[in-house]
Amino acid sequence: MIHKTIMEIAEYLGTEIFPKENGNRSIHGVSIDSRQVQEGTLYVPMIGARVDGHSFIESVKENGATASLWQKDHLPYPEGISLILVDDTQKALQDLAKAYLASLDCKVIAVTGSNGKTSCKDMLHSVFSQEKKCQKTQGNRNNEIGLPLTILDFEEDIEIAVLEMGMENFNEIDFLCKIAKPDVSIITTIGSAHMENLGGKVQIAQAKCEIFDNLKEGGLFLYNKDCPEIDIVLKDKDVSSHKVVSFGREGNIQITSDIVYEENGICFSTNIFEEPIHLRSFGQFQAMNCLPVIYVAKEFGLSNESILNGLKNLEMTKMRTQLLRCKNAKILDDSYKSNPESAKGAIDTLICIEGKKHIALLSDMLDLGPEENALHKEVGVYAKEKGVDLLYCVGPLSKYTVEGFGQGATWFENKEALIEAVSPCLNEENVLLVKGSRAMTMDTIVKEFMKGNE
Repeated sequence: MIHKTIMEIAEYLGTEIFPKENGNRSIHGVSIDSRQVQEGTLYVPMIGARVDGHSFIESVKENGATASLWQKDHLPYPEGISLILVDDTQKALQDLAKAYLASLDCKVIAVTGSNGKTSCKDMLHSVFSQEKKCQKTQGNRNNEIGLPLTILDFEEDIEIAVLEMGMENFNEIDFLCKIAKPDVSIITTIGSAHMENLGGKVQIAQAKCEIFDNLKEGGLFLYNKDCPEIDIVLKDKDVSSHKVVSFGREGNIQITSDIVYEENGICFSTNIFEEPIHLRSFGQFQAMNCLPVIYVAKEFGLSNESILNGLKNLEMTKMRTQLLRCKNAKILDDSYKSNPESAKGAIDTLICIEGKKHIALLSDMLDLGPEENALHKEVGVYAKEKGVDLLYCVGPLSKYTVEGFGQGATWFENKEALIEAVSPCLNEENVLLVKGSRAMTMDTIVKEFMKGNE
């Protein structure tokens, strides 16, 4: 994490401290949550719609904060703590992260995509950590506040920074890249998420390609060739100053074998690696997410052994195609989020895992725009065609998923009723997929099932 004096931070921000003494005191880490402040922390009071972080300054002092950023219009200034005076605390947090990252001698790998960006990030971190001091975005801290906090958690001797960049509208990735300009940019997929905001997949690709627009001179850009919208956007861009590499069925990097399901993951071959890859994750789409990881690792000179070990021993962020054992059954926990593309990919994965019956527990997919009903029905049709035995759904939009599936599908008014109906399936060697948009909190169903496994 950041280790600087109060005066050094003030100089980063081009501002002054109050009172002027104590400028040589050291800061160790940054927090926007007064409850997480510890001895030596720099506190950053954020101003929200209902809560102003400045109001918690007394508890911050009690918890031992060394200093606080302080918005100049908040008078009178509190006593008993050093203040770094700024016009806007959120902007100051972002400016501080930008300045701190610029002071570090590290390469920045930025990852975005409608699906797969977190998995790709986890793979990059696992592989690069075999040889380099590598740190990554934790959890979903991939927005205008989370990304600066991630950067300020980086150690000063970091060599590789893997940053996940999320977006819901135009200019958001551009903004993040202004804080952390990438040496390598990756777009994993273009999906239907955020069509309600942006209007269509080409527009989503335009917003995602802001990660290409901000590449450092001579940077490396990798993108999914199976998403034609990216090629449409790239036609209008000058790609001559960067190295552009595609992956996918028609890409420069390809999967060249069948995907074999093993006990703890999958095995497959590629056209850029001499040996079969054993990936500790499930699904063809995870194999696809792995392709740019292998390429970037080789580009940076990592050994084959490091690449293989990093992928074989991968620790994925929870709720992303995580296979759990519950009683006699297996649960494929992919509950973090959902959209039509990722739901179909998860269904494909479900079918490939050996089990007596393949059962899908699905909830609503949000932010899909005017086609949301048809898209939910389409997922139900797809599940039936792929051989899902039983479908259980909760959430108002998922009525259309049940309609698409037909016989063998059941809709429930609440999760409690679904849990009661599904629980007996755990006593047999079935495989259950759990998936839905984040707001639907389908992970609570997994947690409830796993209680009976303790």
